[in-house]
Amino acid sequence: MLQDQLRDTYSQRIKEFQTATRQHVRMMNYIALLRLASLILLVWFMVLAVKNNQPLYHGVAAVMVTGFLFLVSRYNRQKDLRNLNTRLKDLNELEQACQEHRFTALPDGMEYADPSHPWSHDLDLFGKGSLYQYLNRTATLKGSEMLAGILTTEPGSPETIIERQGINENLREKINFRQTFTARGSLVEEKDDDLPGILKWLTASGYIVQHRWLFFLALGVSGIALAIIVSGILNPGVFRYLLPLLLFNYTLLSPFLMRTNRYQETISKKHELLEGYARLLEIIAANNFDHPVLQEKREKAREGMKEVQKLSRLLGFFDQRLNMLLGALFNGLFLFDFIMMHLLESWKKRNSEKILEWIEITGWTDAMISLSGFAYNHPDFTLPRMNEEHNSMELHDLGHPLIPPGKRVVNHLTIIDEKIVIITGANMAGKSTFLRSLGVNFILAYAGCPVCASRFKTPFMGLCSSMRTADSLADEESYFLAEIKKLQRIVRRMEAGHPILILLDEVLKGTNTTDKRRGSVGLIKRSLPHPVRCFIATHDLSLGELEKELPGQVVNYCFESYIKELELEFDYTIRKGIATNMNASFLMKKMGIMD
Repeated sequence: MLQDQLRDTYSQRIKEFQTATRQHVRMMNYIALLRLASLILLVWFMVLAVKNNQPLYHGVAAVMVTGFLFLVSRYNRQKDLRNLNTRLKDLNELEQACQEHRFTALPDGMEYADPSHPWSHDLDLFGKGSLYQYLNRTATLKGSEMLAGILTTEPGSPETIIERQGINENLREKINFRQTFTARGSLVEEKDDDLPGILKWLTASGYIVQHRWLFFLALGVSGIALAIIVSGILNPGVFRYLLPLLLFNYTLLSPFLMRTNRYQETISKKHELLEGYARLLEIIAANNFDHPVLQEKREKAREGMKEVQKLSRLLGFFDQRLNMLLGALFNGLFLFDFIMMHLLESWKKRNSEKILEWIEITGWTDAMISLSGFAYNHPDFTLPRMNEEHNSMELHDLGHPLIPPGKRVVNHLTIIDEKIVIITGANMAGKSTFLRSLGVNFILAYAGCPVCASRFKTPFMGLCSSMRTADSLADEESYFLAEIKKLQRIVRRMEAGHPILILLDEVLKGTNTTDKRRGSVGLIKRSLPHPVRCFIATHDLSLGELEKELPGQVVNYCFESYIKELELEFDYTIRKGIATNMNASFLMKKMGIMD
């Protein structure tokens, strides 16, 4: 699918959801009028029933109550559909904006930023204008966390990459499923402490477990209360027996009241969140998938949606005790606290080990929808081939996915056996951008996504980088020491024997030229016995001499700059050899800094 077709697809969907939203608003207005009319009629027939004491009026009033409640439910249904279609319209407008690389309104994932991570800080994985922000469409906190985890964790094997590619390919064209899930998830009002609160409730034990007799006593008392109420309808004098029952129940409840309140504080008002998760599970369960992993998730979602809905209803009902009138009435008549705690603990006993897995399924699906949506939005990207059998690297039309196509310059590079690639060039010539392009596409490959290239064939390897280092006043650590520690971590991992891709930008920037060259050469020679592929961007042209000293192991590439008509120009194209032009002195002269 071409980009123009994508724009047409999103434009058409925006129109469809706008039309649907208007229809639901119209239905809400009609139902609101009917609801008002039914309420007026209900009050009228109730007045007639009291005034005339006619059974017919009582019957009509009961029917009107049923009709009113039905209209309320239909109104809420239309309101929910209006909200859903509004979110779907907004989502397609967002996709159009992202096609134009206007995506800075999306969450940027700065909470996941970690300067000590082997690559995420160097490759601008999180933050304003980051890869995470560009592809992130997650609607749940768990999904956001799992997406960040996928982007910052190396897959254990090439098979994991192939599996993710298959999952993304299966979800790629399911735009209705993907967008419905995201829109529905965005309607769930989730707070940071919601899931920890559920986890705390799952691991705690209510007092009803040790005192099960309270539940059976509550059943007995409830039977007595119902008998009194039914008898009282026929003989009002029987209602006087409710008073001693109320006193007995409140006396029995009082020693447990504080413990019940603490129990509820842990899980209070989570029913709407769980209802939202149940709907997400229902969306997963209702779809057909070809990939076996997705099929497995669907079967677990089918089991989970009913149980999570049941828990949501139980918690919603349990929260009624917070209503002073209803709480006092339910507890006074039926020992409501004991019954609800028994039902909740019974649910927990059946499902405590499963509910986190069900929530995990929604988060995992949420993350995979972001990745498959990225694949859908980039039909011109290609699936990478990354396995342990490859030794060479073949990169054709490699570019950075965050640079708009109109400005993106792509490069070709083929490395057969060489382990060290030294890239020289002037400032702003494209060295760092090339390293980041390679690193970011490696991350996309890890995630099972297509990459910004026409051919991307590499060995399966880990990833390390040292491109951006910050000093730390809190740790009394200089920029230079921070970089040394980063290089130390890379060397330790390299010496562990695992194949890794290493990206280095101007090694040892914090020392003098002689010391920097000695350290760079030492690091290069240290890496040669190990299964690495190391790309080093540098201004130090003398490092290019290593290609002659270590033929077949070191190769030179460069980015050139040109001065045309007293203006500095770049073509941002990588080529073999050592750079011949530098631009610092030219720029300083042009800006009047030096003669």
